[in-house]
Amino acid sequence: MRAGAYEEHECVLTLTASEERAAAGLLKRAISTSSKGIIQLGTGGTPVTFMRITNPHNSTTAVCSRTLKSRCSELQAIRRVVSGGQPSVLLQNEVLSLGDEQRRALLKEAGISDEIKIGPAEVLAIKVVELLEENDRAGRLTWHNGVIPASEIWIKLGGDKGGGTFKMNFQIVNLAAPNSVNNTCVFCCFEADDSYTNLHIALERYKEQVEHLQGMTWRSLHSIHTHHQKYLASGGVRKTAQQFYNCICEPIFDIPTEQICPPGLHITMGIFTKLFELFEDFCHSLDLELAFYHTEVDQSRYSLYSQELQRLHQYKVELQEAKQSESVLQQLATYMAVLIGESNPLTADLLHQSANTSKIVKQLETKIAASTAVVTREFPLNEGPFVKELDMALQSIGVHRQQYFGGTFVGNHVHKTLKLPNINTLCSAICKLAESSLPQQSEMVATRTMIFLNAFSKFAKCHSIYDQNFIDEAQVHELEQSVQEFMELFRTNFPKGTIPIKMHMVEDHAVQWARSTHVGFGLLGEQGAESVHAKFNNLARAYSAIKGKVHQLKCIVAEHLVSIAPHNVAAIPPPKKRKK
Repeated sequence: MRAGAYEEHECVLTLTASEERAAAGLLKRAISTSSKGIIQLGTGGTPVTFMRITNPHNSTTAVCSRTLKSRCSELQAIRRVVSGGQPSVLLQNEVLSLGDEQRRALLKEAGISDEIKIGPAEVLAIKVVELLEENDRAGRLTWHNGVIPASEIWIKLGGDKGGGTFKMNFQIVNLAAPNSVNNTCVFCCFEADDSYTNLHIALERYKEQVEHLQGMTWRSLHSIHTHHQKYLASGGVRKTAQQFYNCICEPIFDIPTEQICPPGLHITMGIFTKLFELFEDFCHSLDLELAFYHTEVDQSRYSLYSQELQRLHQYKVELQEAKQSESVLQQLATYMAVLIGESNPLTADLLHQSANTSKIVKQLETKIAASTAVVTREFPLNEGPFVKELDMALQSIGVHRQQYFGGTFVGNHVHKTLKLPNINTLCSAICKLAESSLPQQSEMVATRTMIFLNAFSKFAKCHSIYDQNFIDEAQVHELEQSVQEFMELFRTNFPKGTIPIKMHMVEDHAVQWARSTHVGFGLLGEQGAESVHAKFNNLARAYSAIKGKVHQLKCIVAEHLVSIAPHNVAAIPPPKKRKK
């Protein structure tokens, strides 16, 4: 043991030789009485800890394995003291504190790779079989009164992005509540945009396993592959995508289209939101008319508002186009970086174009914000009497929109609002206000409001049929007729309204699915996958102290897999029913 000189607060104290020998003798005698070679001396405040550290005569690379083991034990003892009893946590932080290159070099010398090892895709099939066996032993499997053939097991695959991460999951449909979050197993998770490129990179490894799970029912998606090849042969121009049924990308999983269930929850929320926004715009137009004709509004202000509104619409169109270009360039750049490297001139050019497009997107977003501020300042959307009346009518039926998320709706809001008495409440509130505030326009308002009432009602009829668990042949025919009536009404009364992808799914795929399977969207819905987002967000807060995003996600997924184990789910008490 050596004492020598030490420095503290810029004051240097040098021990004499006799003082060194005295201090060394005292410490040596005290440490020799400790089995762990550690002693603490009182100071009147925080005690001082002394440890015996062996003075090495040879470097670590030149000693035998026994000496090496002894030195490791000595370091572990030091970590236990310094870390307050958590040596493994301190060791992890030591490794993480190294630079990326230094850490890679260190682990490489030790014969360990720090690369993220993606396990073989067989884990998907293994996990499916494991959950099936556990549920079978627990007596939880069901065939839903013959809806699922007795010789088949149905596995539902789904993916969605929420809370900053994309999650791919599967559910066993042969359970009493397949849409429950406790029956939703996440098998792939990443924190990035859910672009086709990222999805392809993350999910390609599972392609063979999905085909394997299909068993004897597997068939190739010949038509999609054919249209995609024709699209590429024509030059791959997105403007011509409709000529090839929008098959601009290869399917990631070769699942037959007749086995792909349309996403009922997203369809319902998308179409309802579309109709409600149109209704809200109509109410806002009544507010403008009321402000223009019944108050002393300067003509120049109204003109400024109209011009700014047109400019805002144009900015939004340009932003949509710019974002599409940005997405395409980013995906191409990612592909080329993987294939030929980032330093290649072609990749560098794509990255440069992508960066320029991103700048344009930011500029347009700034212009939209400024234009929106002008529009809102002149005639605020949410402050007119008709829009306020519509919001009050929503609250009267127990629907309170999420103000922190742009006034959006959740699934329960939509299910509640699509009940016929609640639809009548919304529409009658606007008609009554028009009779007192715009009597000269009350007839026009009543006529237009009736159109909205019919649109909501006809869509509610479609929703009530396809949202069931099981659909018989008579209901299939009723659904087909209801969808036709709804789409005809929409096209007739909203000629300038676009047909969103959710309406396309209802018109072209919902009836086809119901007729071929007689299974409703309620049995194969996305509620479980949506609930997983909230569950993962809660777990993310619990594991937020863990360094490294990948390590955090691994811990979250591990905790999730433990929570959905059938024997753990069975231990959860059923929720208490609310008093009505």
